[in-house]
Amino acid sequence: MPPRKDPDPSASVQSFYGAELRYRREKAGLTLEQLAEGAFRGISLLSQIERGERGMPMDLAIHVDQKLNTDGFFQRRCEDAAKARRSGHPSYFADIPDLEKQATTIEEWSPCVIPGLLQTEPYIRQLIQIAKP
Repeated sequence: MPPRKDPDPSASVQSFYGAELRYRREKAGLTLEQLAEGAFRGISLLSQIERGERGMPMDLAIHVDQKLNTDGFFQRRCEDAAKARRSGHPSYFADIPDLEKQATTIEEWSPCVIPGLLQTEPYIRQLIQIAKP
């Protein structure tokens, strides 16, 4: 069995949330399998949440509250975590920070300007001359 990965709860909202989930699950004496029963979510998702790698969906937060008898704690924190994740971003951009963590490539599209790594001094001089003669 690989060594357990304990996230630093102060690193991010998700890490704090995951550490609290693990603490309360272990305090209740449940395994990930037992907690996942009836949740329509996989054990791997719960494990990723506990490690602070993923956010908790609202339906899972409600299920966890019922299983661990936490009086709505995870549902309230799920809403807080979603607000924290969206803060500073426009609403249409809200899902991007989570999706970016799962990205395998990053691509850039620009119809007018060559990307920075491909720019040469003559190209920049010409661009500046055209934009601000």
